[in-house]
Amino acid sequence: MALGGMLGLLVCVRLGRLLSLDTDKIWNLALLALASGIAVARLLTVAVHWSRNGARALGMSMNNEPGPLLGGIAAAAAASWLYARRAHLPMRRSADAFAPALALGSSVASIACLEAGCDYGTPTHAPWAIVFTSRFCAPGTPLGVLLHPTQIYASAVQFGLFVLLLRLLYRPHRDGEVMGAWLFLSGVSNYFLTFLRGDTSQNELPGGWLTLTQLAAVAMVISGGLLWLRRRPVFEAHHAG
Repeated sequence: MALGGMLGLLVCVRLGRLLSLDTDKIWNLALLALASGIAVARLLTVAVHWSRNGARALGMSMNNEPGPLLGGIAAAAAASWLYARRAHLPMRRSADAFAPALALGSSVASIACLEAGCDYGTPTHAPWAIVFTSRFCAPGTPLGVLLHPTQIYASAVQFGLFVLLLRLLYRPHRDGEVMGAWLFLSGVSNYFLTFLRGDTSQNELPGGWLTLTQLAAVAMVISGGLLWLRRRPVFEAHHAG
């Protein structure tokens, strides 16, 4: 997770320079988003478990906790928006600098999930199935069962998006298109990957016809579509630095 965060920060600064943005402000924005997201997600995790576990909630991990994770993402987005306005950064172009970094960071984070055993898949007899055996896996992870490697699927998808978004950035594009593409395509992939995940019962919404993860994916698709509909004039990268 730390590696994903560091790579994301470096990519943000590099792409900020490419898009003629103030790299110091982009660095500050990235650090603020990362710190606020982790802090809020952690606080929400403790709050969720405090009534049942008391002080032990302070040591609980955020594995398989979509609520706190989504809360952290919302906090990071809000903090980023406020800082960008205060620092007079162009919103859509700054978002475009973040999109490939988010894809790369998500790809690395999925490997972290594979190592921890969280976000595990449904049972399968596919030749590429994986088996978790360690008692130190995330709580609830099935041991000794052939499972879809959903973490690898997600990592591969996000790395593919990282490459695609870089290609978009290095071509003439409209402000907001790159972030819009990441939101839309990530939302679509996350929605369908949920059907292969074995931990979805923990975040089903009332009625059981949709999970919290899928609801977030739908919101991403809509947000990405709106960014494409309201994108700004064409920007041509100058390949700086």
